[in-house]
Amino acid sequence: MNLLDLNIRNVSDISPLGQILGLLALSYSALFLTRRITRLEAPDPVSLYLCGLPLAVQPFFLENLSYKFDALPMLLGQSCAVMAASLLWDGALLRKLALGVFFLFSVLCFYQPCLNTFLALCVVVFVADCARNDLRTAWRTLSLEACAFIIAGIAYHFIVAKHFVHGSYEGGHAVMRDMQTLSLSSLMDSISGGTALLNSLLHAGAKPLLCAFYALGSVYAVRKGLACIRQKTSLSIAAGLLAALSPVILLLLLAGIMLLLQNPVYEPRTFTAFSACVIFANLPFIFMKDHKIRLVAFLPMLYFFVISYSYGNALAEKSRFENAGITHLTEILNDAGFKTGDDLFIYGNEREAPVVRNAITIFPILAKLLPRQGLHDNDIFGYVMLRKNGADSREHSSAEWNTARKLLQNTNIVRNTPDFTLYRTGRIYCLTLQGS
Repeated sequence: MNLLDLNIRNVSDISPLGQILGLLALSYSALFLTRRITRLEAPDPVSLYLCGLPLAVQPFFLENLSYKFDALPMLLGQSCAVMAASLLWDGALLRKLALGVFFLFSVLCFYQPCLNTFLALCVVVFVADCARNDLRTAWRTLSLEACAFIIAGIAYHFIVAKHFVHGSYEGGHAVMRDMQTLSLSSLMDSISGGTALLNSLLHAGAKPLLCAFYALGSVYAVRKGLACIRQKTSLSIAAGLLAALSPVILLLLLAGIMLLLQNPVYEPRTFTAFSACVIFANLPFIFMKDHKIRLVAFLPMLYFFVISYSYGNALAEKSRFENAGITHLTEILNDAGFKTGDDLFIYGNEREAPVVRNAITIFPILAKLLPRQGLHDNDIFGYVMLRKNGADSREHSSAEWNTARKLLQNTNIVRNTPDFTLYRTGRIYCLTLQGS
């Protein structure tokens, strides 16, 4: 990103070019993944859709696409993760290993949660190889991916992490668990945090639909696993057990590397590996010969498209409603005598747009996907939005913010409406929002 903005203070706004370039890269990687799973140089369109669409058209990935500045590295991270999981053992070994290390090192540099996608797709590809009874290729490819993963991790640690990773956010959220903090209870807490995010998607009519398709993929994987176990060799038994356990492994990999962090952040954008879960559920249809029945697999994808459409509408309406509210509040502050350099303290939440509230009622997952309120207590984003509209104030420390509460008295009220109350004492302004 420093290269893209020529090392100036502010990154240039190139959206939606970032999303377009990132989706082109992701589409290209989807072709390689489909070739790897089907072993066809020119896969049929249905297989391409079943393997490719879930990489981007899945609810938890929508937030990644909505960012102006981070969308490109996030999409490139997902693309590189897919490419790293699409390597085949056949061919020049050193070349394949070098490519794997390059792609995984790129994932670590672009967006680390996409490692979850890589690990999950490795499991999906392994199950696909077991379905073909090609256990030799399955184990060799898995070992190649493991070696590339270890080498890339070591290189990233010594080249990048030690010299370029800095900042208060990274310092607080990139700390790995050690023997003192690693415990069964802490891991269970992390798993419950990831499960809560997943449950926001599994509601009402969506739950039986999505669970039924995942159960179908699970039955398919267990059947192929049992077929491998019946061969009664050490490699076939190990492969069969891994294939049979794959449904559980994939669910654990939704949280993935965050399980190893002391302060994990469970946000929708981090669930990149949900794409692998959808592709896993599609495996029975990918290898099915009846093209009419294969079309049934598009039902979850159709549902995800509906969520995407509703997300786009809600996001646009949220932005319009929010900007209108910010503009109105700026005018009120200016009328009350607010000048640059005055102190503004914000309490409460801004009101939610009715259209957004209705969308969340229909699709509860949107409550997790949509950005939080721009005006929310002493949040920096609210101050930035007000600053853009002419009400220039600084962010305050928690102590200053709590001290200013003493000024919230009726004698200091300048303006009172059902949506907000404005208080003023000298050059100090307090704004309390009455939103939900």
